[in-house]
Amino acid sequence: MQKNMGNTLSKTVKWSAILVAAIFVAACSDKTEEKSGADNQPKVQAQKPQTSIDRLIQWPEKDLRQKARQAVMDQHWYRPPGDSALEYYLALKLKLKTPDESVETALMDILPYAVIGMDQAIVRFEDKEALRLEGLIRMADPNAPALARVKTDLEKMKARQQQAAADAADAEKKKAADEAKALTDAAKAKEDAARRTREESAPQPAPVVQAPPVVQAPVVQAPAPPPVQAPPPVVQQPAAKQPVTPISTPEPDYPREALLSGTKGQVVAEIRINGAGDVTEVRIISASPRNVFDRTVINTVKRWKYRGNGDPTTVRRTFVFN
Repeated sequence: MQKNMGNTLSKTVKWSAILVAAIFVAACSDKTEEKSGADNQPKVQAQKPQTSIDRLIQWPEKDLRQKARQAVMDQHWYRPPGDSALEYYLALKLKLKTPDESVETALMDILPYAVIGMDQAIVRFEDKEALRLEGLIRMADPNAPALARVKTDLEKMKARQQQAAADAADAEKKKAADEAKALTDAAKAKEDAARRTREESAPQPAPVVQAPPVVQAPVVQAPAPPPVQAPPPVVQQPAAKQPVTPISTPEPDYPREALLSGTKGQVVAEIRINGAGDVTEVRIISASPRNVFDRTVINTVKRWKYRGNGDPTTVRRTFVFN
């Protein structure tokens, strides 16, 4: 009996040890899951910031204060985006989570500059900049009077931004559709080309060749000999006339004005001669420069004399002045 009780007690102790071990493992598992969840939490919060403030708020307080003071010294009140005094102090305000007199005072001093910048952006129809400053002003002071004053203009800008985004989305969809259509057309063209190649390479049936019909050769009669014709009479050709021969053809004088100024040039003239050898007309074909050497050429050539051949003749001469 004592032996049975000892066995029972031994089994009870054994099962108790197993139960305690199971409870310990479960507790460790819960702690591991809690730690794992705690480790994963920062990863969720470490997502890419949506605004410049979300990015700056991750900085240490010391760095934010130093950057804010430097931006004030450089008079970077609200620009450039992401590196302005207004954004640094807003990040400090959100990071501290408790009122800080120096931060609140700095924001009060900077806010009027941001309002002026927003008004200027509205006047210049710079929608993106105006809406950026409106968001920063609203973070600094949700009840700022300037926000109510420009509410209508800001609503119009937001509507334009939404329309621009919708237009961009439509344009992107159209571009994608056009690209898809181009790919479809290219594939269809490639398929058509392959089909034509297959059709052209396929063996063609041999054409049926019919024997040509038998044609009786016509009886050809020998042509009659042509009649004998008498040779044509010999026509006496008139003797070729001699060309006109110059008798007196002096060169034109060099105009005094052109000579003094060093002007050079060229004149091409057409000369008409009658049967007696007299010059009847002088026509200027070209002159370079014009109206400089033309008159002296005409006056001189009109006095020329040729030995005529009885027929009117036209000759062309070039006069060079250099």
